[in-house]
Amino acid sequence: MKALSICHAGLTVSDFEAAVRWYHDAFGFLLISEDTLEPADTEKLFPLYKVEGARVRMGFLRAPGGSVLEIFEFSPKAPAREPIWNAPGFTHVALNVRNVARWREALSARGVAFVTPPNRTGDVDWIFLKDPDGNLVELIDLKAARPAIKLVGALLGSALKRGKFSSYYSGS
Repeated sequence: MKALSICHAGLTVSDFEAAVRWYHDAFGFLLISEDTLEPADTEKLFPLYKVEGARVRMGFLRAPGGSVLEIFEFSPKAPAREPIWNAPGFTHVALNVRNVARWREALSARGVAFVTPPNRTGDVDWIFLKDPDGNLVELIDLKAARPAIKLVGALLGSALKRGKFSSYYSGS
């Protein structure tokens, strides 16, 4: 069996409304669903959330290209913390854009804090910023690799599975 795709990524925010506005104003995301779980509903989800008596507000934000970011606002809230890059776990969300320099200029004018200067790896340009809660967001311009990944990515991955990267798949 194989997964069809990544459906969405989840992100906890401190203020639901502010996050919806920020991701819309900065990147054009649109809220497509919203729900609230009351403490009685979250009791059975304690193994997942690990918060006693949690009230959880959640929603799906759709990016212009179709990707989805699920946001969560918890009550009670825990303090924000920096991602730990050398420990297992998710560290950031990456947004596919064109012209990283233009994005940096436009978002800087709106007071967005950037964590890195613009960088280039091969022909790919990228930069990191923080959302209002300090969550890391990468803006990446894949340039010529964008259509290649979309159109021939599956073929390339299959070929590399049998060749250069075969040692990673020895058990499958």
